[in-house]
Amino acid sequence: MTLNEELAHEMEITRQNFHHLLDSVPETFYSHPSDNPAWTIGDVLYHITIGLLALRFEIWMIRHANRLFQLAMNDLTSTIFNRVNTLFARQPKRIARQNLGKAYEAGHAGLISSLKRIRESDFQKSVIYPKSFVAELAGEVSVERIFRYVKEHFDTHAEQINKALKEV
Repeated sequence: MTLNEELAHEMEITRQNFHHLLDSVPETFYSHPSDNPAWTIGDVLYHITIGLLALRFEIWMIRHANRLFQLAMNDLTSTIFNRVNTLFARQPKRIARQNLGKAYEAGHAGLISSLKRIRESDFQKSVIYPKSFVAELAGEVSVERIFRYVKEHFDTHAEQINKALKEV
């Protein structure tokens, strides 16, 4: 199995897991607090979907505007990113099962499209992420690592949702 095939398979399993999670959470629970103190269950679900778009953009930046992206990786950018991330996650009109499913599918399709255009040499292109940007990605982050982070990002937030569901 090539690296492209391995990553596509991993993202497909994650896509299936997202839909399984989405189907297992009643919409009436979307307004309940998640295990992430800043967000509701619905906020976290929405955040997972918009995370795919952000990761696709980051992959593009690492491949095509590496130096500019590296310059942008600083504490000020991290602060702005985290504030915007919070604002986008809190979109109650968009937090409905059907919209979440469609948003995830669109983000997944975009990442798969990006993956198909990746050359083997692109996987090792990297930038240094400050801990303040995304703590789980602190340090040197390659294009391959970003693709693998799709699963890690989902798993982290699915765990937050599942913990909260046990308390409801």
